[in-house]
Amino acid sequence: MIPPYNEFGCLPPGIHPATLDEIDTRFGQLSELRRVQMESVRWMVELAQKAGVERIVLNGSFVTDIMEPNDVDCVLLVGRGYPADAMAGADLDGGIPFLDLAIVRQVEFDEFISDIFAAGRFDEPKGMIEVIL
Repeated sequence: MIPPYNEFGCLPPGIHPATLDEIDTRFGQLSELRRVQMESVRWMVELAQKAGVERIVLNGSFVTDIMEPNDVDCVLLVGRGYPADAMAGADLDGGIPFLDLAIVRQVEFDEFISDIFAAGRFDEPKGMIEVIL
């Protein structure tokens, strides 16, 4: 279950696992822009699974209480066999509308979840969403 927002309109610190349907219900329905962003998230997850991505974490204004988020920040953890499907990997590498994708290996992934995604603009601790694959 995705926890409620804190006093800053962000998720509490930590990684909060959620299914695509839970993410859609919580973050993808408040505005037309959020609905379109959620479609891009679903498309990205489908490609990521084909390409062999091991983990996906979502962050940015999309996982806050902001009505019109700028985009969806995403970090995708890949392993040695990436891309398992070359076409899906190429599509991810080319980018997806409304998503800011970082496709990284373990060391960079750890930096994203422990530092880059773990704090807001004013260094306030905040949470992120991990897509349950």
